[in-house]
Amino acid sequence: MDRLGRWNETFVAVLLCATAIALPAQTFTTLASFVGVYGSGPHAPLVQGTDGNLYGTTFADGAYGEGTVFKVTPAGILTTLYSFCVNYPTCSDGAQPSAGLIQASDGNFYGTQPAGGNGGTVFRITPGGTLTTLHSFCITDCADGAHPNGSLLQASDGYLYGTTAGGGASFSGTVFRMTLGGTLTTLYSFSCTAASCANGGSPAAGLIQASDGNFYGPTPDNIFKITPGGTLTTLYSFNPAAGGSYTGLVQATDGNFYGTTYLTQSTIFKVTPTGAFTTLNTLSGVNGGPASTLIQASDGNLYGTTSGPEYLGLGGTVFRITLGGTLTTLHTFDDDTNGSYPQAGLVQGSDGSLYGTTSQGGASAGPDGDYPGSGTIFRLTLSSAITTPAINESGGIVNGASFQAGIAAGSWITILGTNLSSITDNWTKAIVNGVLPISLDGVSVSVGGQPAYIYYISPTQINALAPNVGAGTVPVTVTNSIGTTPPIMATAQAFQPAFFLWPGSNYAVATTTDFGPVATNGTVSGVTTAPAKPGDVIVLWGTGFGPTNPTAPAGLVTPSTTVYNTAGPVTVTVGGVPATVYGAALAPGEAGLYQVAIQIPTSLANGNYPVIATISGAQSPSTTLITVQN
Repeated sequence: MDRLGRWNETFVAVLLCATAIALPAQTFTTLASFVGVYGSGPHAPLVQGTDGNLYGTTFADGAYGEGTVFKVTPAGILTTLYSFCVNYPTCSDGAQPSAGLIQASDGNFYGTQPAGGNGGTVFRITPGGTLTTLHSFCITDCADGAHPNGSLLQASDGYLYGTTAGGGASFSGTVFRMTLGGTLTTLYSFSCTAASCANGGSPAAGLIQASDGNFYGPTPDNIFKITPGGTLTTLYSFNPAAGGSYTGLVQATDGNFYGTTYLTQSTIFKVTPTGAFTTLNTLSGVNGGPASTLIQASDGNLYGTTSGPEYLGLGGTVFRITLGGTLTTLHTFDDDTNGSYPQAGLVQGSDGSLYGTTSQGGASAGPDGDYPGSGTIFRLTLSSAITTPAINESGGIVNGASFQAGIAAGSWITILGTNLSSITDNWTKAIVNGVLPISLDGVSVSVGGQPAYIYYISPTQINALAPNVGAGTVPVTVTNSIGTTPPIMATAQAFQPAFFLWPGSNYAVATTTDFGPVATNGTVSGVTTAPAKPGDVIVLWGTGFGPTNPTAPAGLVTPSTTVYNTAGPVTVTVGGVPATVYGAALAPGEAGLYQVAIQIPTSLANGNYPVIATISGAQSPSTTLITVQN
């Protein structure tokens, strides 16, 4: 994608404000199977990135046999982003990742590995697959710890926090803090000996930050609390005869912590912030042992996985447990082709479904399961009443940039409602030879009896490019696998100009002529921006500016071989002062996206000013602003 296209992803991202999660009928789907170069044996939960894709790690295989970082789309397209142990046998980039990734505030992913780099590593990897080793732990006499097994946490202060299972002042593990740049500080060293393990040791899981701002985590011996300053308190000590906790905690909406124990007894427990401990459920042999940290889903229940028991011919389960302790098995892994033996927890995607992995089985398994296979990625949609889709009767059909009611021919529109789609997806993989899709994952939109071009779908929101309908009142419907919405009448018009807004602001999306973002610095999270100066030539990005000359082809990405100017002149004022307009045309390589080049009036002083475009008597909203600063 060209540079302009990358900026368009930012522009259109402001349309993708999915809100409430809908839970469709329960269905289990194997999305992808691991084999060889893609890695094998995923041991860690997935994470959904801001791009909607899922990211994770495998423990083994890949190009060098020591694990991978991978990406999988909601449609099941699996990509290996990185293979570990490039320089065997030192493996300075790490090896055998057993913890999941987190996406930090800078947009990059961060993770740990217990092996390689001497005593394990902390690494950063970009969504494109560029990996940087931030810290290498040592093997012996490691004051900074060794062998991190748990996932990292980015806390409210912006730092990363994690644990190591070994090293530290007493070789029993540590709690550490790290900057995004890799500067590590040891907050606490566990001291666990054969005679005493009062404060625990060798934590196998990561931390959570609770509502009180402190961090909580388990060791095989106890549950502990540690302040950001490093003061550790034992909250609860496990009975050694009953087994300890090897998976992380979750703080539920009731304020209590929930987790699992394994080995001697397999249980699901609750512990209050003051340390009162309750066993919610003791899992029977048929359920297997809990293999994962629990998650609390949008319905308020807890979800997790178990692995085994193999002696019963079962490969584990996905289960739900209420906060009161009622357990329900949702799926049993008993078919190698669909995966078996999950070793990782679940994540709830933006579509409301649960996503997870199995460590064995899948399409790489032999016939009749004669060898185990390398694992799978699966989706489980949760059971609920099947409800037909509906568009909101009030404010359900709006301009995709201004969110004002109405439709302009050939412009971006946003449709809001309920049960519009069972999944969240966009057209990235659906455009073939420049042809825009009129159906995406079985979801289609009709505007005035004509199909719209579908960019984004979710349970509560659809973004689409309107067809060239004539002016007047037109019916709009959405159709999916459940049914078709009742028609909602919307006003269609030739022009409804509007500029897109930077996310969470009233400021127009603008760039320099070489596509540098124009806004007060801090307007766009993670992006360095600069405001426009008097006399600067900038490009404003919008929709709804009507027909073009020559007429742009409908249903296609805008060709780059022709300039498609607006059919009529566009005027622009900034703070009521006319701006020189150098041109207004469709952006090549995009769809329905107009670029309007203007010069900021030289007479303007520093300030925030309304920027208003007018074409054929139709004006863009006066609430859209631009910052001018010398």
